[in-house]
Amino acid sequence: MKKRVATIILSLLLIVTILPVTVLAGTLSNFTKVNTYSSGQFTDVSNQWFAPYVQTAYEYGLVNGSSPTTFSPGNNLTIAEAIKLAACLHSIYNTGSANFPSGSPWYQPYVDYALSNDIIPVSYPNYKANATRADFAVILAAALPDEALMAKNQIDDNAIPDVSVTYSYGPAVYKLYRAGVLAGSDSAGTFYPGSFITRDAVAAIVTRMASTDFRQSLTLTENELTATEISKLCCPAVFYIEVYDSTGKVSGCASGFFISSSGLAVTNFHVISRASSAKIVTKDGGIYNVSGVYDYSETNDLALLQISGSGFPYLNLGNSDTAATGSTIYAIGYPLGVDQTFSKGTITNAAHLIDGVSYIMIDASISHGSSGGALINTAGEVIGVTSGGYEDGQNLNLAVPINLVNNMKQTSTVPLSTVASSTSALKVTASPAAVTINKGSKTTVTLTASSGNFDSIAYQIGNYSIVACAWGDWSGNSIPLTFTGLAPGSTAVIIGLLDENDNALATTSINVTVVGSGTSTAYYSGYYPAPDYGAYVNCAPYYQNYDPSTDSEFFAYRISDLTVDSHYAIDGYFDLLSDNGFHYFSSFYDDYGDLVYVFRNSSYGLDVYYSIGEFYSSNCVLIFVVPI
Repeated sequence: MKKRVATIILSLLLIVTILPVTVLAGTLSNFTKVNTYSSGQFTDVSNQWFAPYVQTAYEYGLVNGSSPTTFSPGNNLTIAEAIKLAACLHSIYNTGSANFPSGSPWYQPYVDYALSNDIIPVSYPNYKANATRADFAVILAAALPDEALMAKNQIDDNAIPDVSVTYSYGPAVYKLYRAGVLAGSDSAGTFYPGSFITRDAVAAIVTRMASTDFRQSLTLTENELTATEISKLCCPAVFYIEVYDSTGKVSGCASGFFISSSGLAVTNFHVISRASSAKIVTKDGGIYNVSGVYDYSETNDLALLQISGSGFPYLNLGNSDTAATGSTIYAIGYPLGVDQTFSKGTITNAAHLIDGVSYIMIDASISHGSSGGALINTAGEVIGVTSGGYEDGQNLNLAVPINLVNNMKQTSTVPLSTVASSTSALKVTASPAAVTINKGSKTTVTLTASSGNFDSIAYQIGNYSIVACAWGDWSGNSIPLTFTGLAPGSTAVIIGLLDENDNALATTSINVTVVGSGTSTAYYSGYYPAPDYGAYVNCAPYYQNYDPSTDSEFFAYRISDLTVDSHYAIDGYFDLLSDNGFHYFSSFYDDYGDLVYVFRNSSYGLDVYYSIGEFYSSNCVLIFVVPI
């Protein structure tokens, strides 16, 4: 759907740019010293790796200090500053100088120049925003022509670990890697496209743009293991765990894995939080006791165990900080307590925040019982602990980053029963416990759990035609639930805190009464009965575009503008689609690596596409309404 919007935008640009142009013949020899750099000029630049680049970029007139005596190498660059650099590079290359008039705001002359010279295709919504490394690559790659960025490195498509050539910024990044302008942040050539670009890296990159003498030679070696090799290497280290209550009755089952041959092992906290004892079964059939718990974190949902025995196969710890969206991963565990499974997938969001914890979101298949399993990268290293997912989403699954294990203590163990006894009886309360709302209106009830000692929370509506629900953003153990009145009547909404096996640990009930004859669900104009997502979450579209050739319409809602967390709004909007005759039809990954869900109403001949992805440098909920 973003491709169609981009096509429309490009068509408009072609309409407005069919004008006579002057062909400029440029050369890199136009970059000459115009400033004098004195030794020690910047007190925060001495013998660091970037010092030669700062000096050269300053002498070429491409960068200045943040003050007469400081450069501030660690400061972030804004979009406006990135466009200024690109405009100066382009102007010097083509004319030998970079003379720009003053403007208001200061960056406007550079933006106008960049637009008129096709450095940027359209205006940015916020020029004061920090530029990501991907933003900077896209802007700079258009500043010089292909002949000034000739390839000196053989970089195969998709060889950069965290950048697919199919991503919107992919071609620009690969162009600059091949030219030796970009070299990555480690030996594997990792780019970190979503990180903000800092002034030290900027100095290096613009210097390499201006001078071939500074361009880097690099080779990205392929160290990936095959799926078969990873399975053979890693599966023996992942085990089945069965937990028992104080009477010796089985109370749950899940997964775990060894991180040392001496029996040091990892699983999720919620797996053992109510256990009095536990046993594990290894892949080869060995049965061993869990002798104790070194440390646990309820917030991070991690537990560090000691298993009785020794000589166990174990997993090498990877670096979850380098996990990149789009990377291939493998999930190993014991879903539903059945035999060990090995599934392949992709990281769909490398940093998905829930209640202050950054999870790795994946599309690899996991189920109840997979909690505590291993998330493996293509080098055969464990980078996460599979922990759960969104029930109503299609493979919206989560893993806890493995680097959080590094903060856990390994001094002494306590029995599992000690952990269980430290957890008080779980309760959930609703405030208020009963609500009355007008048809078409919304109200929010706050649910409070007495602790975070539960696996998931769910609601069950007595009559889905009367009210729709949507989760809000969690704050500690407080969870807002927003009700939307659909039709007059009364119904009960049951809230449950659930364990790993979907058993209710605590419940409460909210009585909802809908009155009046006001407007019910808002629909997209001309596309009844497709529910208006913006009306549902009380957010105006950030961008909207109609395609007359297909009679379809595209809407982008900036996540930062939403009044509720986008992922918790998924359930309610999917319910709303269902209430209006839409059913889940299919899903696919678009050209940018974003997962797109398709819902179809055959009676009205409409499809609604739903996804979450980047649009004009903003994370957005993307809706596309398409007649079929």
